[in-house]
Amino acid sequence: MGAELMTEVSGRGALANIDGTVIKRAMAAVSTMEVRSLGLQVRNGKGPVGPRRQPPQHFMVRDGGDAALAPEASARHGFSFSDDILLIPTHGTTHMDALCHVWQDGRMYGDLPADLVTSRGAKRLGIEEAGPVVTRVLIVDAVPEGRPWLDAAEPVSLDLVRHRLDAAGLVPERGDALFLRTGWVEAWAAGVQDQLGWGGLDVDAIDWVLESGFPIIGADNIGVEMSPASDPACAVPLHVRLMRDHGVYFVELLDLAGFAGAAVAGMLTLAPLNIVGATASPLAPVVVF
Repeated sequence: MGAELMTEVSGRGALANIDGTVIKRAMAAVSTMEVRSLGLQVRNGKGPVGPRRQPPQHFMVRDGGDAALAPEASARHGFSFSDDILLIPTHGTTHMDALCHVWQDGRMYGDLPADLVTSRGAKRLGIEEAGPVVTRVLIVDAVPEGRPWLDAAEPVSLDLVRHRLDAAGLVPERGDALFLRTGWVEAWAAGVQDQLGWGGLDVDAIDWVLESGFPIIGADNIGVEMSPASDPACAVPLHVRLMRDHGVYFVELLDLAGFAGAAVAGMLTLAPLNIVGATASPLAPVVVF
């Protein structure tokens, strides 16, 4: 197992663990040159999205009909064009949370005061402080064999995750990302589960994540950790203990449907939008095997 996660009090948080050695390890994980997207499709008015959030809205502002109605005004020498607008919550599709996203007792990561997050955005720890990421990712199916998905509020079995990593000959090392398939997106699409509950990591995973040195954890559900939480004193204990206390980044609403039964490693790229003061950014994660 890799060295324990180092915590650096900066806007990058635990991403400071990803250095040149880690990036070389990510490059060494590439063998077949297969490139896969891990982002959900963005569709007008469609989810899934978390409670209290709106789905993306996609509007055309110029299309082929406009050109047909006024060809003289819209075309020059036979040329015309289309244009559109996308309105999307920063947490409204596959996304990465910024470190300003959560706080406990009025304090964010690095003991910064929560009042730095204002109606005009976050003055510190916004997603622009994260920057782009290249690292090795371990993608593991956390659903027991013979089942399509975890039930709502079902904790991920760390024994199962470790077993599948061991069987694949994969050892977590400091700076790796960890993505877990829970099957929630598929259960949501099938109408079996909703946005009020999903399986995910439980509090027993906190020490393992830190000891393994993961600066990024992600899943194909709304919060990475299971909901409702097993701890009635805190709705999102992993967000508090990992993100707030240690600067670990969360990537949520991944598309991992193609990884049933898998435990694989590849080179991951994450490029959050450079939105100043934002609490998250939509992502189009890419993994190369």
